[in-house]
Parts: sequence; structure tokens; C-alpha cells
Amino acid sequence: MIDFITTFFNGLPPELTTVIIAAMPLVEIRLSIPVAIELFHLPVWQASTLSFVGSVIPAVLLPIILEPLEKPCREHIPYCDRMFTWVIGHVEKRYTEKYQVLGALGLVLFIAIPLPMTGVWTGALAAWVFRIKKRVAIPAIVLGTGLSTVVVTLTTLGIFGALRFAL
Repeated sequence: MIDFITTFFNGLPPELTTVIIAAMPLVEIRLSIPVAIELFHLPVWQASTLSFVGSVIPAVLLPIILEPLEKPCREHIPYCDRMFTWVIGHVEKRYTEKYQVLGALGLVLFIAIPLPMTGVWTGALAAWVFRIKKRVAIPAIVLGTGLSTVVVTLTTLGIFGALRFAL
């Protein structure tokens, strides 16, 4: 993975690479913070801030663009219709019960816990599927991202700090 990152982002400043990784689906800040701190040797405050900023980009853009894109994509691109149907069905099946119990707080917690298939992208999709108003969804997603940034930063410092101490 390290070789891929150094090769793929070769020539880009570490700060920009950190923002890009944080904005990418699936890896988000779970990868950007450890890479920024351990590979690029950025200061902790800078790694966390850049990762948060990168992760906030899709947190703001996705809730804004998903709804207007849905109808034209479904009407004009058959593959999009199947994709939207699958995504909506998947998210509804996995998260409807949890959302009904916790509401917007559930969205915050879902994004804040840095596990696979949780995070900004999945949270924004869930907000779109459940038709959560943007004025509620975007702050919830940003708050969850902030909490996740703190958790991943502390975990990174703890794990790599313990490894440095042990070695």
C-alpha cells in the first residue's frame, strides 16, 4: 500500500496528497492521517487538519449533488438506475432500523466510528437515501468527521507510538 501511495501520488506535495486521500471513498481519514504522520512526517496538527478538510469536501458536496443527479441519471443512463436502486436497497436494508432509533445522532456516530464501510461517503449516501434535509445532514456529517479525525489521530499516535517504544 505504501508503494502504491508513493508511486501514484509521486510529485504531489504531501499536504495535497493528504487532502486527496482523505477525500477518497473507502479509505478517507482512516488512511490519510497515518500516511501523513508516519510516511510524510507532517506535524500531527497539520495531518489532522488537512485530513479533516479533505474529508469535509465530499461531506458537503455529496448531499448537495446526489439529489439533483438522481433523476436525470435514472432516466438517461440505464446503468445508473440499477446502481441507484442497488445503493438505496443496500443502505435501507442495513441502516433503516438504526436510523429510526437514533436519527441525526446516528448519522454522527456512524461517521465518527472509523470502521470499514462507515465514514463520510457512506454517511452521505445514507443521508440521501433517508432524505435527511441538507441543513441537518451536512452539519451531522461534518461533526462525525471531526470526531473521527480525533479518534484516528489518537489511535495513530497510540499505535505507532507504542511500536516506536517497543522497537
